[in-house]
Amino acid sequence: MIGVGFLCTVVGLLLTSASIFETWMAVLYPPAVTGPITALTYRIYHHISQRILGPKSKLLLFSGPVLIVTQATVWATLLLVGVSLIVWPQLGVGIVSSNASATETSFVTAVYYAGFSITTLGVGDLVPKTAFARMVTITAAAIGFSFFTLVLAYIISVYSALGRRNQFASEIDFRTGRTGDTLAYLRLHLASNDRALLNQDLCELASKLADLLESHHFYPALHYFRFNEPRYAMSRMLRFCLETASLLRAINDLKPDQSSVNSEATERLWHASLQMLEDAKKHFVICRVSRDEVDLSLARRFSDQVRSIASEQSTLDPEAFASAYSSSCHKWSNDLASLEQCTMTAQHCHHESD
Repeated sequence: MIGVGFLCTVVGLLLTSASIFETWMAVLYPPAVTGPITALTYRIYHHISQRILGPKSKLLLFSGPVLIVTQATVWATLLLVGVSLIVWPQLGVGIVSSNASATETSFVTAVYYAGFSITTLGVGDLVPKTAFARMVTITAAAIGFSFFTLVLAYIISVYSALGRRNQFASEIDFRTGRTGDTLAYLRLHLASNDRALLNQDLCELASKLADLLESHHFYPALHYFRFNEPRYAMSRMLRFCLETASLLRAINDLKPDQSSVNSEATERLWHASLQMLEDAKKHFVICRVSRDEVDLSLARRFSDQVRSIASEQSTLDPEAFASAYSSSCHKWSNDLASLEQCTMTAQHCHHESD
């Protein structure tokens, strides 16, 4: 018959292995596998934020940091309980009191011994006597050291990626004169005869979007960070990029031979923006917003301003331009509206117009 001590050891090994797997996968190779416990933590956290707090709760401003702390706590708890279950049967046998007093054999004592072993504080009033207990103590210390190192590396990586995301958001805000209006960005570029700067900037935007996409693949917790300032909203960043790409694609579609805007740079921004929107929609949109028609007044406003400041587009047909722009918008308008209104981290910021 299998003894209780053996069962405790087996369960402890499983929990310890789960903690190691979850932590190492999250830090060393996050795009490959999301551990089941980490995935469950995300789902529970998402449910609490969505159903209990609601999308407009001010407490969601702390959702990102709280999620990071929750993840680390779950991993640490798994490790602590796992090692405690392994050493529990050894109390009084392989692990004894360093003085002449009797050794406590309660689970609390096992947690105490596991705790100072994992935190590499060394042995105190309890010492290992058998070879197995000594190996457990040394292994727990090594695992504990690597655990805290990896968790710190994970936190630093998440906040480094968050800093790059916020920098990108601020750069977009400055490009639009802090208005969030795409035309404020394009007006100066299209009024200039030298479009090389615009083409270079489009490539830079696409490159930073690709970095943004990969950082969110590596660290899904980034989706839960939100701020009071509207400029940091993912939906606002994507709206700017998608509107810019859609407008320039419409120009290139109508006058491919005359437009001096590089179609390759435009397409890079277009596909990077769509992929980022698709990724955000897949993981965090909780309802759908359906819009049968695109607001063509925005397209006509684009057309009027573009034709008034760019001589090469002076013969653009407003209706044809609006139709070409609308064709691109249909591919993202519903998804972007859903991202703006139907995610637990939606910031309900509206696009500003002239």
